Amino acid sequence: MTGSLTPRSVGSLLAVAASLCLTAGCGAGGERKAVKGDTMAAPSRDTTAARHPDVIYVPTPRHIVERMIALADVDSNDVLFDLGSGDGRIVVEAAKRGARAIGIDIDPVRVAEGKRNAQEAGVTSRAEFRQDDLFATDLRSATAVTLYLLPTLNVKLRPKLFDELRPGTPVVSHNFPMSDWIPDSTLNLRGSSVFLWYIPANVSGVWTLEVGGEGGATTETATDTLRLDQHFQQVSGTLTSGGRSHPLSRTRLRGPALSFVVRDSSRGGVTRQYQGEIDGPAFTGTVARGRGRATPFRGSRLSPAGGIR
Repeated sequence: MTGSLTPRSVGSLLAVAASLCLTAGCGAGGERKAVKGDTMAAPSRDTTAARHPDVIYVPTPRHIVERMIALADVDSNDVLFDLGSGDGRIVVEAAKRGARAIGIDIDPVRVAEGKRNAQEAGVTSRAEFRQDDLFATDLRSATAVTLYLLPTLNVKLRPKLFDELRPGTPVVSHNFPMSDWIPDSTLNLRGSSVFLWYIPANVSGVWTLEVGGEGGATTETATDTLRLDQHFQQVSGTLTSGGRSHPLSRTRLRGPALSFVVRDSSRGGVTRQYQGEIDGPAFTGTVARGRGRATPFRGSRLSPAGGIR
């Protein structure tokens, strides 16, 4: 491929290449092979990978790299994993910003190239490259993840992201979405797209909420029942309080932070605004009635989590 290809034509070629690769029996690694016209250091010799990459290597344009890292809000406190790191340009840029950056690629040629580019940029103390299958890579230390993979690989990778990344971790993808997992933010840049998701906490199930008590607006404690259904970061449900069930509205889930509103028609339509954080089986936060003072609540999950997908 040459430098005259547009982002959209590259996407089409990637899809065709993936189809051919699957037909040929390639493994599932998600990394990419080299194309002509790349401006970064070229490998001095060819090295045979342990197995074939799943997709051809197409480097992410420089201006897209910068926007991906900015969208993930990467800084010196972060550990960024780039899945299918290619020539290492995302890893190098993140390391320049002070982050610890780790590139994963199954092709040893690309890994060697990434190491050389990190050395030329003077960031080897913060940039690391590993020859590995991204599906076998332990992501639990990551505070941000970037990728440029095909939609089929994104969907295959999704359960691993949910299982290993902490709620609130940003995941940024160049050009390709995650099927029915709607992005939290999308940038359209010169014919390319950049998608951002935050890993949502698992909030599904039945919860009991104890409202009031020490430190609140009242010393009395009420126990309510909260039922939540979840489709990724989209949440719906009901709150049963005083024998009445009320639907939730204005629900918002971003990482571990969950907020919603309940309107109590039996009390003249007074609203109760809940906001708090999920931490495994616990849900803690405050509830404000109308414009009144906020009262703390503590929640515990009664039923097993139903999953976020």
